[in-house]
Amino acid sequence: MKLSGRYTPGLYAGVGGILAIVVINALSIPDSLNAQSEQTKAETAKKVADAYSKNGIAIPSNQLIINDYILSDTPPRLDWHNTVDPTEKVMVFDKNRLCIGYAHKGWFYFTKYYKGVCNNGTW
Repeated sequence: MKLSGRYTPGLYAGVGGILAIVVINALSIPDSLNAQSEQTKAETAKKVADAYSKNGIAIPSNQLIINDYILSDTPPRLDWHNTVDPTEKVMVFDKNRLCIGYAHKGWFYFTKYYKGVCNNGTW
C-alpha cells in the first residue's frame, strides 16, 4: 500500500512521533525497573535483617554460646570470672542461639532474673 496525497506528510509525522514515544519509553523502562529492583532488594535485606535480629541470629562479636544449655528457669552454671573477659560485656546465648543474658565483670545477668537483659529471647 502506497501513501500518497495531501495527508502523507502528516501520516509520516504521526507514525514517526508515535515510534519516537515508544522508543523513549522503551529506553526509560529499564531505568525504572532497575530502581524498583534496587528498592525491592533493599526492602528484602531489611526484612531479613529484622528477622535475624528478632530470632537472635544476628549476634554481636562479644558472645558466648553454651552448646549444652537450653533457656529454662535456671541459669547455666559456669565460672563467669574465668569463662569470659571481665572487662567486656559478653552476650550469652543457648544452643538454639537465644539470648539468655550477659556476663560482665565476673557476674552473669540472667534474663529470667533481670528483666530487660534480653528482649523475648533475643539480644
